[in-house]
Amino acid sequence: MASKKNLKKDINFLTNEVIETCFLHYHLSQNKEEIKPVIDEVIEDAVNLRNELIHKINHPGEGLKSSEKKNWFNEIQSQMLKKTDDAFEKLGELHK
Repeated sequence: MASKKNLKKDINFLTNEVIETCFLHYHLSQNKEEIKPVIDEVIEDAVNLRNELIHKINHPGEGLKSSEKKNWFNEIQSQMLKKTDDAFEKLGELHK
């Protein structure tokens, strides 16, 4: 398990990458009006994911033993990777 500080940095980095990619797709697209709702949804989901994961890091479950905390943070990391991957896949489908 990485430190809380590094996990937060990873969450912020991946969230920012998703948002930057959304802006890039929007500005390079020829049909802006068609993709705008999808882009807005991906950005909103990314921001909500970031806030939710940072909150989970700052407030781990009460009464957890150290081995349970390790699993807690590993689950946060897995969730972060899966949901950002889903966001990138959603953006990739815009240009098929």
